[in-house]
Amino acid sequence: MSAGPFPALACDYDGTLALHDRMAPATVEALARARDAGTRLLLVTGRTLFELTRVCERLDLFDAVVAENGGVLYFPADQALREEGPPPPPRLLEELDRRGVPFQVGHVVVATLHRHREAALEAVRAAEVTVDMAENRAALMLLPPRISKGTGVRSALLALGIPPRDVLAIGDAENDLPLFEACGWSACPEDAVTEVRRRADWVLPGAAGEAVGRAITDRILTGKLPPPRHGEHFIHLGWVTTTADPVELGGHGINVLVGGDSLCGKSSFVGGLVERLAATHEGVCVIDPEGDYRVLGELPGAQVVTVTREEDWNEIAAALAWHTPVVADLSGLAHPALGALVTGGLARLSRTRARCGRPHWIFVDEAHYLLQGPSAAVRGGDPDAKGVCLVTYRPSVLPAALVAAMDVFVVGRVSDEAELAFLEHSLDARGIPGAVVRRAAGGLPTGAFVLARAGTPPVTFIPPPRAIRHIRHRTKYSGQRVAPHQAFFFRSPDTSVVATAATLEEFVAHLEAMRPATLTHHAGRGDFSRWIRDVFQDDLLAARLAKLERRWCRGELPQFRREVAGLLQAAFGAGPGAR
Repeated sequence: MSAGPFPALACDYDGTLALHDRMAPATVEALARARDAGTRLLLVTGRTLFELTRVCERLDLFDAVVAENGGVLYFPADQALREEGPPPPPRLLEELDRRGVPFQVGHVVVATLHRHREAALEAVRAAEVTVDMAENRAALMLLPPRISKGTGVRSALLALGIPPRDVLAIGDAENDLPLFEACGWSACPEDAVTEVRRRADWVLPGAAGEAVGRAITDRILTGKLPPPRHGEHFIHLGWVTTTADPVELGGHGINVLVGGDSLCGKSSFVGGLVERLAATHEGVCVIDPEGDYRVLGELPGAQVVTVTREEDWNEIAAALAWHTPVVADLSGLAHPALGALVTGGLARLSRTRARCGRPHWIFVDEAHYLLQGPSAAVRGGDPDAKGVCLVTYRPSVLPAALVAAMDVFVVGRVSDEAELAFLEHSLDARGIPGAVVRRAAGGLPTGAFVLARAGTPPVTFIPPPRAIRHIRHRTKYSGQRVAPHQAFFFRSPDTSVVATAATLEEFVAHLEAMRPATLTHHAGRGDFSRWIRDVFQDDLLAARLAKLERRWCRGELPQFRREVAGLLQAAFGAGPGAR
């Protein structure tokens, strides 16, 4: 997702939408235009609801009103009112009155002026009650503990079914800071208080009312806000190998291609990238045809959905409202069935994104065969909307329009000369020194990558460690013999036994000597991956081995023996002489 449009705006009233109690006609028009465009609107104010209805004549524009600094929710469509806290204690009101403190009582809040703060504190102590004090320029509000604009807007968003991460909060005063914390994005007019200007992602040119109305029309609804000012909206990729400088990407408005050989570390890098995006509450959907990313289901708030039919994308779309990441697991389907299903799924995700802003990121693994087909696959990926990450070891077979839509290239080790040539040509077309990247990618160690993008020199970097281990290492199994009934029996296509492996080292040694017909016999049935799963209880390794089996059977992996040996060596230390 770009910085806008946003599915919802949560706006303060006084000093933000309104000046001297009233909203200007141009501001009202901007709000109406936003509502007509499908943007949900929340009004968030410290005023009591009674006082708000006196000064604001267009509450009908808003899906929800958060009044009394979070103490009251009001939904204009059905005139439903909900109190978020208890009423003010009578003895507090008595103590305030005894001290001559002028105040206004709402359903939950007691409002006075900041110049009476010391007298109000004395009243609170004398009444022996517990309150939180919220400042709003010259105003002072006494509230039940843990009530703020932030808590109120979270409750309203939950009732409306809107993920807080996707909401732009707009305010101008101290009590708007909790509102900013509750939402994913924040903005303020130029005349906001200093602390608010310092915290906001965007400072909107102009003063209260006119600045916000103009920004809604000209910048927010059109997606023309500049990049946000704060680093939390950048993605940390890792560190430059030579200098240890941090490597970052702007978190929005880009498409990324991740390429490189099998076993160069692509899946681990992408999994870590998804983990870091999820940690900042970015909405992420991973389209996983091989089962490599099921492990992400262990992340807090994540969900893995098995996709076997078109209707399952509806469950994916629903999950994206509240879960991140969401993994669309298509590993149970045969390769020929994936293309049309993924194309339809990408189109469904694009419609969901247009409606509610999520997912912010769509990751497509094994993009070389999922997106090879007609232009419908490219349209389904919606690269112009940005926030697309394609993962592939064969970018050369992707549609040219899709490659052209990529802004950033992250490249692991590439040993295929044809792929290196394609990479160089694609980068040169963008003004990126392709020859530099080609030389670096050809000699990278496993787990290192080159970042290439227009405007900056390519850099080689290493990513941070995974939060969840991608492969569980079990080196103790390298030479350990399994029970006789658990051994792997290599059989020729006529089912006669040609060799038996009781250890992983024996398995790798026999694999090297097997005829192609024997390999195809076992790989086509998934025997190798099934043995790893059933005997060694390693689902993740089995899933990666199953991917190699399928590639061998499709004729895409002539170096199958070497790839399997490397995979087992990395996981278990298995192989001739490994010990």
